[in-house]
Amino acid sequence: MSEGKRPLWYLYLLLKNRWFLVKAFLIIMIPTVVVTFMLTKKYTVISTIMPPEDQSASGLSIAGLGLSEFAGYFSGGMGFSLPLMTTMSDVFEEILKSRSLTEHVIMSTAFLDSTDLRSIYDENKPLGLYWARKKFLENYTTSITPSGFLRIEFTASNPWYAVEVSESIIATLDSINNEINISRLEQTTAFLEIRKRNADSLLNNAVASLQIFEEEHGIFFPDEELQVFIESIAELKTQYILLLTDASALRAGISGDYSPVALLKERQAQELLEVIRMLESGTPAEGYDDILSSMSPDQFSIIQYEYAGLRADYEMALRLSAGASMSLQQAVVAEGREQQSIRVLDPPSHPGWKSKPKRSYIILEVFLLAFISLFGFLIVRENVRDVMKKHPQQWEPWRKLLEEIRRDISFRRK
Repeated sequence: MSEGKRPLWYLYLLLKNRWFLVKAFLIIMIPTVVVTFMLTKKYTVISTIMPPEDQSASGLSIAGLGLSEFAGYFSGGMGFSLPLMTTMSDVFEEILKSRSLTEHVIMSTAFLDSTDLRSIYDENKPLGLYWARKKFLENYTTSITPSGFLRIEFTASNPWYAVEVSESIIATLDSINNEINISRLEQTTAFLEIRKRNADSLLNNAVASLQIFEEEHGIFFPDEELQVFIESIAELKTQYILLLTDASALRAGISGDYSPVALLKERQAQELLEVIRMLESGTPAEGYDDILSSMSPDQFSIIQYEYAGLRADYEMALRLSAGASMSLQQAVVAEGREQQSIRVLDPPSHPGWKSKPKRSYIILEVFLLAFISLFGFLIVRENVRDVMKKHPQQWEPWRKLLEEIRRDISFRRK
């Protein structure tokens, strides 16, 4: 039957061993079906959160410099610097996977009681929470879709409990997000209050210095060229102060953790200060020749240059004080404003279908695996019998080997 009719040989082999296959399938499939239907139904609730927005207050600035402009890298508006390719969705995913969020959800949804871990928790809280987190994470997954949306999945035997847990996860994420934003705004407000006091102090000192100068030398009425010079110096000094403010904000965590960017800005401020000193002395600085282009070095006296410096300090301090006051008002308003909740695209709801076990898939997979295994066994057995009949000499070494193995097994049993 195996010569010249190879394709039909397999069919012949199946039909020849039909009762063996039937018995074997019954032995395998009956327990499989029984066990499959004894498995507890589990339901998966899927929720989707839209990509989080940068939570920096719109229009909020420090002395005229927008918070989003502070660093030359992405800070996410949450008070810490992030790698270049990291998004706010990545940050939220880490929060969703955090131990703090997991433990809060466990304690707020009676998860300990649903998993019979209450007794362990009462005796040893760290150990109970450890096992609770482990069981919780077996049924909880988070991921980011290709579009940047956050996908949350939680599986439980009770669909409504799965909905409750999913709602608690989202509520906890929202609470953590609000806490971060509020803390961020409070930190910004405190920083701006310091900057406002410093700006006011700077303005008071500038006014006092200008008054002393006028008492000693009289009131000056600068001509047009000197006025332009004063405004140019005041603008450079404002840039200098803003660079120092920028670096100070970086160090204080207003726009991310301290980084080489703060050091770079401090160096830029130092270079700008040297330019300002040169210009105030009447010496043209490289790259700033146009400020003194229409003036000869001897056009103004030392007293006039001194007055120009004091007047520039006053103009600069006045700008900073006004800018700091406005920024502080914006920060106070932003801090008192209700925080924006995270936006849920697909809120938790009854799934309407069980996620596992998928009984039909399990039965089909076991059937296919059993069929392939049994059919392979029949082919091997038929080939072995062929060799035993037609090539006994080739089979003899195998027979001896099997005999030795049988004796070894018999010896061990004794």
